[in-house]
Formats: sequence, C-alpha cells, structure tokens
Amino acid sequence: MVRPTRKIVYQRSFVLEEETRKVYPYSIVPGGAATVEDAKLDMSRPDVRANYANFDLAVLHEVKLSTALSGYVSYRYGEKIYWTAKKLTLRAGETVFTDGVHIARGRCLNCYSAFPMLPIRPNEPTEKVLDAPVDVPVFAYKFPLLPVEAPTLPPPPEELTPSVPILPQVTPIKPGGGIWFPLFPIIPPIHRHHPPPSGPLPPPIIPPVTVVPEPNYGWILAGGFMALVLAHGLRRRLIFRVPNLSMEKRQPGGTSVVEP
Repeated sequence: MVRPTRKIVYQRSFVLEEETRKVYPYSIVPGGAATVEDAKLDMSRPDVRANYANFDLAVLHEVKLSTALSGYVSYRYGEKIYWTAKKLTLRAGETVFTDGVHIARGRCLNCYSAFPMLPIRPNEPTEKVLDAPVDVPVFAYKFPLLPVEAPTLPPPPEELTPSVPILPQVTPIKPGGGIWFPLFPIIPPIHRHHPPPSGPLPPPIIPPVTVVPEPNYGWILAGGFMALVLAHGLRRRLIFRVPNLSMEKRQPGGTSVVEP
C-alpha cells in the first residue's frame, strides 16, 4: 500500500467580495435572498422577524413559479410594514420561498397573500414602481473552506527501526546424524556508516626541522684580547705625557723649574 506524501486539510477563510445586486423599492430585505440559507437568516432578523412569524423555517424551500399568481403583497415604508390594497401579479419564472402554505418573494422577501391583509396605506406604491429595480453595490462576506497543504510528517517509528527477519523453522538433527549449528538472526545496523576511502592513503605531512648554527667563539676571544691591548697602550701614553706638578718650583719672572 502506497501512502500519500502530502495530506490536504481544509481551513475556513474570510473572503470579502463586492457584488452588484438588484434592489427593488419598498423591499423588506433589500437585495432579497439568493439561497434558502440566506432567506432563513434574513427572516430571523429582529427587525423583520414578526413579519414571518407564521413561516415554518424548518421546511422552507425554494420554488420557481410555473404559473403567474395574482394577490396582495407586503412592503416596507419607513420602519413599518404594510400591505397593498390592490392586487398585484407574480409572474411565471419568479423565485419564491415557501413552507408549503406561506410565500415570500425571493427578490425582496416581501410576503404574498391571496386574500386582503392589514395594515394598508391610502397612498401605496403602484405595481410599476415595485417592479423597477436599482443596481446597488454591496459587500458580500463569505467564509469558504479552502484547501491547505499540510506539512510533511516524519515516518512512523515502525518504518525507521528494522524488524527482525523471521527464519524458517529448522528441525534439529538427532545425535549421531551429524553436527548441528544453531542459527542466529542477523540484525542489520540502524545507522549507516560512510565507506572508507578507496586507494592508498596519502603519507603523513611532517614539518621540516630548522637547524640553528652554533656561534664562532674564536673571533669573539680574539676581538676581546685586541681591545685589552689597545686599552693598555693608551693608558701608558697618558701616564708619560702628564708632568708631576708636585715637583715643580716657581722662579721669579713667572717660569717654573722641575727639580730633578
């Protein structure tokens, strides 16, 4: 069995779309409802809930009229809801929502009745005005389930650890029929080792030895001896040139005589 490498999960996202809807004048719910779920939500709003009190929303479904209906319809005027005193026509092909007894028009969720209803207004809109829609841009909020690629999970432990091979059962040999060696299962290693490099190994690198030459002490001794001889000769010359001032005598006239 081949397992999928990727698992697709679904995550609910928020999508905001701008749409253009046809809004009919005097609509109880401007823009109406496109689906049964939208109709149930709109009919449950606190400001219009009383108008649909007789509807059984649990069995509400969508129907497209096959023949025209003639009767009275409700409409919104300000914050109140009224009924027409004159009969109007719901044409064939129009979408309505019904629970089997009561009917609401899908384009505006205005209710329909085959009998006169109350309250009414003395100046009610005409059928021509009620059937003239206006294109209004609206923002639709959607929360679809979008596929998201899940991260790859590590394989289960049973796929990583090698299993012990099952060897066929060996019938032991009776004594005297030969030598019997027990068989042991060979378990392969879990971790892989890199193979050794092929070919001869390179020789080790030995750093060169630096030889420091010994100094020549003969020249040092000769130079020191010559320096001593020169220093001794200079000292003897200075001794002979300086006279003995203690043996000098002054003569009249400013001359000095050295006594022998």
